[in-house]
Amino acid sequence: MRQGYFRNSREGRRGGRDVMNAAPSSDDQDALKRAAAEAAVQLVENDMVVGLGSGSTAAFAIEALARRHRQGLRFVGIPTSERTATHAKATGIPLTSFSEHRQIDLTIDGADEVEHGTLNLIKGLGGALLREKIVAAASHRRAIVVDGSKMVDRLGTQSSLPVEVVAFGLEATRDSLEVLGAGARARMSSGDPFVTDNGNLILDCDFGRINDPAHLEKRIRRIVGVVESGLFVSRADPVFVADAAGVHRLDSARAHRGSPPILVIMGVSGSGKSTIAEELSARLGWPFEEGDSLHPESNIAKMHAGIPLTDADRLPWLDRVAAWIDEQRSKKQPGIITCSALKRAYRQIIIGDRPEVRLVYLRGGRDLIAEHLAGRHGHFMPPALLRSQIDTLEEPDPSEDPLTVDLGASGAQVAHEIIRLLGNSVTISRGAAAHHTEGAGMHWRNSA
Repeated sequence: MRQGYFRNSREGRRGGRDVMNAAPSSDDQDALKRAAAEAAVQLVENDMVVGLGSGSTAAFAIEALARRHRQGLRFVGIPTSERTATHAKATGIPLTSFSEHRQIDLTIDGADEVEHGTLNLIKGLGGALLREKIVAAASHRRAIVVDGSKMVDRLGTQSSLPVEVVAFGLEATRDSLEVLGAGARARMSSGDPFVTDNGNLILDCDFGRINDPAHLEKRIRRIVGVVESGLFVSRADPVFVADAAGVHRLDSARAHRGSPPILVIMGVSGSGKSTIAEELSARLGWPFEEGDSLHPESNIAKMHAGIPLTDADRLPWLDRVAAWIDEQRSKKQPGIITCSALKRAYRQIIIGDRPEVRLVYLRGGRDLIAEHLAGRHGHFMPPALLRSQIDTLEEPDPSEDPLTVDLGASGAQVAHEIIRLLGNSVTISRGAAAHHTEGAGMHWRNSA
């Protein structure tokens, strides 16, 4: 796609990109962490099972939870580390285990890096990443609390990636990680190898900026000797960020409208649907289906011959697209699928009253689209059919609640803008660090 600037169809600050990330002093940083933790603790309700995170920020959450427990709130906690368990017991929080509760209602934890927009995380600098991920995987919701210095444009910008490994064969495991592009070093503590609560070791891996965290996480998991990595992809919602301006709640794209969401990337042929969908899939870690692959062979043959498809031709294809969407819904998984969806009637078939599905419309002028088509090779849709697509197109109107992004930027930039618009940023309180008081009420302001 051509480099340039894009325009989005909805104004407002979303996805938390405006959150400050200047490094505060140590005392100020503690005040920010406490403010974020206090906000997250307000999510806890009576009779919940609560995952208790590890690290300095999570420790503030434990203190706030203990105070609410003393005030009469009924809940039990599952700790993510021995240190957290000791702290929770000392403050009077009742603990439980997976033998009694297989599912956790809400986990409150910290993070070492939070990526703007996607809210993907790096965790594990405290050494508890395996138990943290086990607890996160069992949780219905995962609230993350950080100060603004932890917000980054790409994971790996300011933190190495912890990877928990078994001690046996450490050198071979390290070599395998370095083949993936990491500079890997064993974590030490007082001159000896750091040992986790599970009896394992940690390799701190420097991958630089991580552009595809979901793919990297899968590659790391395939290495024999690796137990788990500190990549937490699509596992945070919401994130509470405290900076000098106040406490902000960031909701992820995954929480947008239906949960989990399914995105239908629509537009005429040549609008870059596949490129942008692949970028979204890489950033968000969601499954992606190329809608064109669902066309019957008869449709593909007609398009190869330069013959426009009729409504009757498209109907079985649209049914297949709808079936893929419904399969994701039945599995309660997010997803991304491309589909030209040129007419409102087509969109009614694939979206209808499915609340999880969000229409993303890639809008571009004829000349820009023609330029894209001219540079595309090997696709069964010939450039000569662009005119018929434009003639058929019925742009989505506001009643369809489309997320419309004008083309003109790179696929990565357009994907970033879509993620930003899907997310949401809310300022809970102003000047949290300077004006924090225990149990203070939260004041919500949507920043969009």
